Amino acid sequence: MQCLRALLSFFTIIPAGVAKLDFKCAWALPYVVPPLVAGPAAVALWLGASPHVAYLLLLLMTGLNHLDGLADVADALMVRDRERARAVLEDPRRGTGGIFAVVATYAVATASTASPLQLLLAEVFSKALIVTVAAFSKPFKPGLGALFIDGARSSWPPALPALAVTVCLRPAATLAALAVALALYAAAYKHLGGANGDVFGYLLEVSRVAYIVTWHM
Repeated sequence: MQCLRALLSFFTIIPAGVAKLDFKCAWALPYVVPPLVAGPAAVALWLGASPHVAYLLLLLMTGLNHLDGLADVADALMVRDRERARAVLEDPRRGTGGIFAVVATYAVATASTASPLQLLLAEVFSKALIVTVAAFSKPFKPGLGALFIDGARSSWPPALPALAVTVCLRPAATLAALAVALALYAAAYKHLGGANGDVFGYLLEVSRVAYIVTWHM
């Protein structure tokens, strides 16, 4: 129960009252969080809300935490030197890279959103992917990202069925999104010399958008 509350606290806006984060059940992420995050957005879309409203609701349900990681990593990628890039990652001020990344992903996602199932599966895909990727990553500093990596390493295999479901339902879309998301993650991972919470937030955002965009393949 403590671990499930940690997942809710870290990946949603839902107050879970967690004093200490524990990610030993990281495998449960694609099963527990997507219905809570994408579920309300999918229902809103089904009831006739515009893609803009639905996607904004989805982002709000994440607490905008992952969007912050996307902006930070985009800013860091604009700096060639690794040490300076890591410093930029910690800077709360937004540069042109971060602003462009947030605006571009939002615009592309809302332009490509067409169905409630699309939103829900995009969340399942992104959450299953991050657990699997984290299990084979290394942190470049202590923190929440390092804690998540430790949890994923010991529990990632049960997350694979969730990823398999997205492959079965939309094979071409999933494989294309997987290629795009892994390429973008690899670029950030190599540039920064590892991963942290911001890098995982970045991966969550770009993988969700990649799945939404490739949905009709």
